[in-house]
Amino acid sequence: MLSVAPTLATHFRAGQVGDLARLFDVCRADRIDAIVHAAGLVGLEASLAQPLAFYQTNIMGLVHVCEVARQLGLPKLIAISSNAAYHKGAGEKLSETDPPFSVINANPAGHYGTSKMAGEAIGMAYAGFQEVDFLALRITAIYGFGMRQAMYIKPMVENAVLGKPTRFATGGPMRRDYTHVRDCCDAIVLALGIPRLPAGTQRVLNVAAGKAHTATEVAALVRNVIPAADITIGDTLTPLEAENVKMRAPLDIAAAQRLLGWSPKWRLQDGIREYAERFRAYTERS
Repeated sequence: MLSVAPTLATHFRAGQVGDLARLFDVCRADRIDAIVHAAGLVGLEASLAQPLAFYQTNIMGLVHVCEVARQLGLPKLIAISSNAAYHKGAGEKLSETDPPFSVINANPAGHYGTSKMAGEAIGMAYAGFQEVDFLALRITAIYGFGMRQAMYIKPMVENAVLGKPTRFATGGPMRRDYTHVRDCCDAIVLALGIPRLPAGTQRVLNVAAGKAHTATEVAALVRNVIPAADITIGDTLTPLEAENVKMRAPLDIAAAQRLLGWSPKWRLQDGIREYAERFRAYTERS
């Protein structure tokens, strides 16, 4: 990370989100006046393999930054949440007011989704009882140069640039509301700049493109940008994918537009083209 952004070296402070003393020390020493909390473990499959680690990191990590904000009186705490907090929505789009919990079925995103759902509830409690100016941004399927999670789009784009084939046995119908990383950054900056939220204001906002694309559609867009792309993907879902797709509807972004003055700027095809160009430039420098 420091090699890509060398100026960051003078500002970067390493530490673990589970180390509360370190968080306090950094915030005091550097006179931090706002926190954007993006640390955490991600992924359905990974959460099923190590649920304890997910709860320790994602839930207690959020508690730690809330405690720092509370005890130091920081004016703003932005938590990066996820559409994984959702169960299946009630309408065509997932709305922040959809029920966050089911007494019948588990969260479709496993322990990851459950940890994000719990984190939002914890932040709301700090906002309601300890005056922490908490705001959760439910961001979905962040893509772009430097992304770590595959989400179909990463291997499709990067393999196409490298002249390699991409093969998926299943996953064609898996849909996601893909959100360009720069749109996410714009939303975070706007959230940091708004005045303190008064009591009774909505504190969980969707940040997304507002339109879902299947993995098959993503493959077609990649081929359009890179005609030589060699991609095949099966037209079925595994049982785990079929469960996970339940919370993969497009997100309603009206609240973020209203409260932050934010709207997405990147169409998926434009984002894929920008991703491919930056990855190609990176590989040529390496």
